[in-house]
Amino acid sequence: MVPQELAAIVERQGRNRGCIILPIFYMVDPRDVRHQSGPYRNAFRQHEQNVDEETIRIWKDALNKVGALKGWHVKSNDEQGAIADLVTGVVWSHLTKNNNVLEIDKLIGIDDHVEAVKESMALDSPCMKIVGIYGMGGIGKTTIAKAVYNNVSAQFDRCSFVENVREMLEQKDGVITLQKHIVSNILMVNIAESIVNNSEGIRAIRDRVSRFKFLVVLDDVDETFEFEKILGNMENFVSGSRFIFTSRNIKVLSMLADDIKLYRVQEMSHQHSLQLFCNYAFKKDIPPSNYETLSNDIVSVAAGLPLTLKVVGSLLFQEEEEIWRDKLKQLKEIPEQKVVDRLKISYDTLNEEAKRIFLDIACFFVGEDKEIAFYMWSDLGFFPTTNINILNQRSMIGIVVAGSRKKLIFQMHDQLRDIGREIVRQENRRHPWKTSRIWSKEKALNVLLNKKGTNQVEGIIMRYNNFEILKNLNKCFMNLSELRYLDINVSVLIDDFGDYIPNLRWLRLRNGPSDNFNVENLVILEVSSFSSLLFVNACTQMASKLKVLKLSGYWLNEFPQFPHSGSLEILELVDSFHHPLIRKDLDIGNLWNLKELRLGECGVREITGGRIGMMPWENLKVLYLDDCEVREITGGTLGTMPLENMKAMHLLPSSLTSLFIIKCPKLEWLPNLENLVNLTGLHIHGCPVLKEILGLQGLKSLETLSLSCLEAVRSVDGLDSPYSLKSIQINACSALERLASTASLSQRLCISIRNCPCLTEILGLGGLQPWETLHLHDVLRLRRLHGFETVPPLIMLGGVVIRNCPLLTSLAQEDRPLQLNG
Repeated sequence: MVPQELAAIVERQGRNRGCIILPIFYMVDPRDVRHQSGPYRNAFRQHEQNVDEETIRIWKDALNKVGALKGWHVKSNDEQGAIADLVTGVVWSHLTKNNNVLEIDKLIGIDDHVEAVKESMALDSPCMKIVGIYGMGGIGKTTIAKAVYNNVSAQFDRCSFVENVREMLEQKDGVITLQKHIVSNILMVNIAESIVNNSEGIRAIRDRVSRFKFLVVLDDVDETFEFEKILGNMENFVSGSRFIFTSRNIKVLSMLADDIKLYRVQEMSHQHSLQLFCNYAFKKDIPPSNYETLSNDIVSVAAGLPLTLKVVGSLLFQEEEEIWRDKLKQLKEIPEQKVVDRLKISYDTLNEEAKRIFLDIACFFVGEDKEIAFYMWSDLGFFPTTNINILNQRSMIGIVVAGSRKKLIFQMHDQLRDIGREIVRQENRRHPWKTSRIWSKEKALNVLLNKKGTNQVEGIIMRYNNFEILKNLNKCFMNLSELRYLDINVSVLIDDFGDYIPNLRWLRLRNGPSDNFNVENLVILEVSSFSSLLFVNACTQMASKLKVLKLSGYWLNEFPQFPHSGSLEILELVDSFHHPLIRKDLDIGNLWNLKELRLGECGVREITGGRIGMMPWENLKVLYLDDCEVREITGGTLGTMPLENMKAMHLLPSSLTSLFIIKCPKLEWLPNLENLVNLTGLHIHGCPVLKEILGLQGLKSLETLSLSCLEAVRSVDGLDSPYSLKSIQINACSALERLASTASLSQRLCISIRNCPCLTEILGLGGLQPWETLHLHDVLRLRRLHGFETVPPLIMLGGVVIRNCPLLTSLAQEDRPLQLNG
């Protein structure tokens, strides 16, 4: 690095106290850097002949400061790999500081469990420790493990929490998947390509992971988990690291290590059970007087199992007393050890459509996007709005926001998932091809290879990589006339495919074929890793009801044809391996019903809408632009919206509910946002020259505001959504000086402000007495939280975490530092 570059970095750090310098001394002694000795002495003698004295002084000061910093000293080429891992991890830890918190379900009395597990972990001991948490299904092992993780993760250099290990190991290459997950979490980088077998995984754990003091939690292990075959020799791990395992089987845990510390999760006490049950049955902690006896009787029968209490409580919410008595009688008739049968009571009360949706989720869609599956169920007449709501209200499924795209995905307790799958198995245990759903790749291969398909089968997943075997799958879809969902990872489809499965609604295909065939009832098409448009175009032209088109990993120099009917509502084009010199215009002028447009790395030069007035923006609700190369969007009232290489955006459609603008390095101006009255989520990240965000006062429906890596925005003013705003997340906005609301916000709100060294004012948020959380980190110039004269001292508010805010005072009229450290 030349001295003027280093001087500029040091000068910037002086102006921006949140800037962090992490020096790497590559083949040079830090002492030579600090004192300008060794090779630096000769270099400066030469510079002094051509550079003025003041500049030389600035350069030497910069070297002196950087040479005194703690960094990494690379003395040989052999050290580069190990140090690269360390540097990557440290950088990532700064970027994601304190984002290591897991969401957990409410569990009454959890604090006692957490303290007991922490005692078993012996956190003060320098030795490596393994702790096992065991108990029957539905008793709260995962919730306790997550709570422990949240409580102690800050004491470790690196952390990893892996759920559903048992299910992961059942999949093809499950051991490798688990190893990749752990290594990627600990190193804080994606290393998927570098581990191709379990031996390489063990080597990566030994050479790259074991040197850290880490916490690894592996949830739900069974007899298929073998410590040394997955993680390697226990002696490889450094002192102070901790493993936590959860399992239903104490024998499984006992075999992991001789000195494992075991903790049994006991059934909940009657008092805690009653409180949890009432939370779901009455939405409060205690029962009404006329339901007190019934509530206590049901809680006694539930035997202290949290999952049973939640499911039964949700089932009885707002039901008549006679229904309560009937369900209590049913529960009493089922032996205490038959937990599954007790949980199945809730399934038995569902209508037929809700049952089919529940079984679909249990077999195929845990962790999947709710909205995509919604289209299939709607077309089939399953009334998904009503029935998903019923399942959610009865605690049979969960719906959570996940990922950077803020998608709503399905969750389901593993015991409820197992119940659903067992119900399907019981349809015909001897002949799985006569059951409604097939999710095992071995059974799916058997059905297709031997042409055993029947009209009872409604859904199949087959992710199989043996291409030689798959060559024999000729006419493999015979008799599968009722198949509506197919997820398959290789092209085995043939010309008369559409005649065999005319009712197919959702096709997920990897390595797409070039065949041309009819799938006229198709509603959802997802294709990845393909190189021909014949198949995709055939589908889009024949499927007049197509609602969702998602293409990824394709090598093309043109875009597909879109349905002439204009039926498409979700269009996603991502990760295309287009020719680097070819950029195409994307014409979506006939997509009048388009609700979501997601583009990422797809070679789009310009988005157009045919002739003026044809742009389908009146229905657009989600616009997601991630690292794409779009230069402008034109047509209708939208005007021009340049992205990757442009300077400004113009008018946005008022129908938008979510707006994501990611990695647009030349974006300087946004349109005034005040017309976006339906917008619930605004996410702007990685736009370093964006100067202003105008019109926030018009966002009456805004729930989430997320801003990061905006280096030129100086103020965020006009937050005026008192009844909707739930989350404000601002990170690494180095020039931000002011955050202000035009009204007192009354909604329970989560605010997180990090790495904003110039922020001096937070105004107009004085109505936030019921705050859920307030996190302030590295807000170095913030002195006061104006408007807090009307609230108790911050120390009285829940969820307050304030770190490295040295000038902050507790109330606006006081002038002493606020003593809070988390």
